[in-house]
Amino acid sequence: MTHLKKYIGVFFSIDMLLLTMLSCSSVPILHVNYRAPDKTSQFEGKKVFLEIRDSRSDKEMFGDGAKADFQNSSGSVSLSVAEGEEKGFKIGVFPVTDMTREIFKERLKSLGLDVVTDRNSRGQEPAVSVDLQIFKLDLIKGTIKRTWTAKMAYNVEILENGKVLAGNRISGESEKLKIVSRKEADSLMSDLVTDLANRLDAEALFRQAGII
Repeated sequence: MTHLKKYIGVFFSIDMLLLTMLSCSSVPILHVNYRAPDKTSQFEGKKVFLEIRDSRSDKEMFGDGAKADFQNSSGSVSLSVAEGEEKGFKIGVFPVTDMTREIFKERLKSLGLDVVTDRNSRGQEPAVSVDLQIFKLDLIKGTIKRTWTAKMAYNVEILENGKVLAGNRISGESEKLKIVSRKEADSLMSDLVTDLANRLDAEALFRQAGII
């Protein structure tokens, strides 16, 4: 009987573990695949400090229409990074602010820049400050079709010794018809994030700031 109780306890523990794994795997998450431009040596040897701020007035990533498809989501994003036409590789699951940091770190590194993100490791290098203004995914329900909509906006500034030397605002929105589950939502947000991050014209901002 002792052995039987022991085996029952083991089987119960395994069942609970499997149920927990299944429960975790069923939690929906937004998958973003950022495609960085091909690497160049444009700013090789130059170092910048990357600062990310989050000034979104609405911190909810999902609009009311999208919440049903992403029910019980943690609000984090699964991020993959690709260069050019590569398939890309997953680098982790991040809150939106940390995801933004990873994306712009890759964007600046693609220009040959040495990017510092740890404030404690910062020196006298100029700062690239990215202030996220909007990051929103929603689902608009029509009488016949349903459409995913995505919006993103950010301000970028070049600072030196705390003084703003140059800046720009970049924003955009896009939409895609929902056909299969959340697949179109992933590709829609991936395309928008890639487009807007790659619109960052670092050379023009550095010239405006008088750094190059």
